[in-house]
Amino acid sequence: MTTSTKLDQNGLRTGQAITITALLLAFLFESWLLVALVAISQLLGGLGVSFAPYRLIYKHIVLPTGLVKPKIEPDRPEPHRFAMLIGAVFNFSATLALFAGVPLLAWVLVWIVIALANLNFWLNFCLGCWMYYQFNRLGIPGFDAAPIQERVS
Repeated sequence: MTTSTKLDQNGLRTGQAITITALLLAFLFESWLLVALVAISQLLGGLGVSFAPYRLIYKHIVLPTGLVKPKIEPDRPEPHRFAMLIGAVFNFSATLALFAGVPLLAWVLVWIVIALANLNFWLNFCLGCWMYYQFNRLGIPGFDAAPIQERVS
């Protein structure tokens, strides 16, 4: 029997919106700093630390405005953290590529993250989560959280 966890889906969406916006601005202004800041934010979120920037922005800025209400649903944090860690790897790699003078590679990596964040934000499909669950199905160590099974009555 698996225990279910509930997550605030609007908290996740806020992080996706910030990622999309910040990376679009990074591209428009050719800012390695914004790419690096997103990478750090994704890394801290992926590690699940209490001071992760997206979490703090959601908790202390977005929620108090009342424009967004929590949307608590059965879900597991591990796949979302894995997805954020993948985004962090892509964005750290993009930052390094910018420093190495390979902007085409950098911006391709950034646009992949933008596309995947949009896929999750608009269509509620998290490719990183899907990958996590496939690794779980294959029995790969470290990918221990199985999908929550909805009970049909």
